[in-house]
Amino acid sequence: MSSQRLSNKVAIITGSSQGIGREICNQFSEEGALVVCSDLRPLGQGNDVATHEAITKKGGKAIFVSTDVSKADDWKALIAKTVQEFGRVDILVNNAGICTEANKPAPIDEVDEDAFDAHLRINSRGVFLGCKYVIQQMKKQEIHQSSGLRGWIVNFASMVSNIGMAGLTGYTASKGAVSAMTKTIALDVAKQGIVVNAICPGFTKTAMLDNALGAGASTDGGALGSSAARDAVLAALPRGRFGEAKDHARAAVYLASDDAAWVTGILLNVDGGLTAQ
Repeated sequence: MSSQRLSNKVAIITGSSQGIGREICNQFSEEGALVVCSDLRPLGQGNDVATHEAITKKGGKAIFVSTDVSKADDWKALIAKTVQEFGRVDILVNNAGICTEANKPAPIDEVDEDAFDAHLRINSRGVFLGCKYVIQQMKKQEIHQSSGLRGWIVNFASMVSNIGMAGLTGYTASKGAVSAMTKTIALDVAKQGIVVNAICPGFTKTAMLDNALGAGASTDGGALGSSAARDAVLAALPRGRFGEAKDHARAAVYLASDDAAWVTGILLNVDGGLTAQ
């Protein structure tokens, strides 16, 4: 049974249409949040029902707002629509991101410059813009009596913020920027009652992992690339399994809850112990 840890909090989740973002929306709704699903399109890969529609069918409250996270005007419109619909913004989860390099890793001297720029534009600039404009809104809001906070921000970085990964220059650069920004932004707004943290996922069963392992496979526990590639990755994981979207969604619930009211500026590794080695 849900603990309703996010009861009546208004949460924006980017990259909501599939994978980790979709599961965050589901978990937040089960915990009582009013959910604003944000993505380029409402339907993601492998889904027949949009995330916000699935939530409302279960009795939750959710809307969808189309957003290109790399554009400031889209962020302004997203926040304005959220406030219009629900009156405030309590939580932002900056989950949207790309890793096109997973399809074809390349050493630094062969990196496509347009692809490099795209990673920075979406993964890094998207987080920057989201934090900038949601903090402007949060600063206008009253402090929550339960926690003494005005808002919670959860950014998604990556395990590659802590370790290198050959062939992924653009992705590692963009996620390293998210980690660094998270710490700095947390300090910028600490006295205003806003906490800012990041989750660093490890190898997780998503479309991105399928691409990295050379698969056109399912993301629900089916085959993940060649058996050799899969076994090699699994051998490096102390827990001996790939992560699930729910692993990250539950971590996001914690960081967006009153339980994390005195936690800010951290990079939470949700990677099955990979980076502890």
